[in-house]
Amino acid sequence: MKATLKMIKRIREDKNISREEMADKLNMSLSGYAKIERGEVALTILRLEQIGQILNYTSTEIIEMGNQNTLILCPTIEKTTIPIQSSDSLQLSDKDLYIQFLEKRIHELKQRSQELEESMRRGS
Repeated sequence: MKATLKMIKRIREDKNISREEMADKLNMSLSGYAKIERGEVALTILRLEQIGQILNYTSTEIIEMGNQNTLILCPTIEKTTIPIQSSDSLQLSDKDLYIQFLEKRIHELKQRSQELEESMRRGS
């Protein structure tokens, strides 16, 4: 989780977006947003998705970049790599978030697979 929060802060700062702007766009107080970024309150998947929309990244990209400690310069929806870490190095809250991340990625891939199958059937 810490890596994800650090990545959110890094992206926000790289885009020259203040904490005040983030809080305003999220319809929350500055102190509430600051607590999220500092890890003092839990970051929900819904809130991560909202933050991602503001920063122009998907929640999965933010988690991926945090885990890999890299920044995707041109964010896209399609990703072919999923960061894998030793389960021993993840805290329980990180594991839950990571499971949600993987479940969402599986859902995205299933949707894409269905779209491709439909496209192939129409093309036949």
